[in-house]
Amino acid sequence: MATIFFLTIRVLHVFLAALWIGAAVFLTYVLMPAVREAGPAGGQVIVKLTRRGLHRFMASLAGLTVVTGIWLYWRFTGGFDPAISGSRAGMAFGAGGVAGLIALGIGGAVVGRGSKQMAGLIEKAAALPEGPERAAAVQAMAPVGARLETGSSILIVLLAIAVALMAVGHYI
Repeated sequence: MATIFFLTIRVLHVFLAALWIGAAVFLTYVLMPAVREAGPAGGQVIVKLTRRGLHRFMASLAGLTVVTGIWLYWRFTGGFDPAISGSRAGMAFGAGGVAGLIALGIGGAVVGRGSKQMAGLIEKAAALPEGPERAAAVQAMAPVGARLETGSSILIVLLAIAVALMAVGHYI
């Protein structure tokens, strides 16, 4: 029974990690450029995605991936035994876990918060009549968008590092 539980958690962890990195890559390199190109209509897509809970979905993927990963690392190291944690496999899994934890932090603090902020700015700009006030609201989106792009790219690199280390951990 313990083996089935372990394998279930491991499959869940890999599945969640694949969804997390896949969704991050899709959002960053496919959806967001299309949204930018669509102009004001694209802004409404962002508002709708935010209302439908995209940030909660991404946070859930990230959080569950990290929690299952911590449990797997705890089990692998026999309760965080320093001797096992200091092995090559332990260090690979540990470094991958740290990359995942940092990605979780960036995802929440930079990407998640920035996405909500961007949706609010889009709604604010859409509610304003044409003129200097609306132009200022639209201009306020540029630094938020740049922060989102940078944060998302860093998050994807960290997730790629985590995935690579997890994939080779048992073999080094």
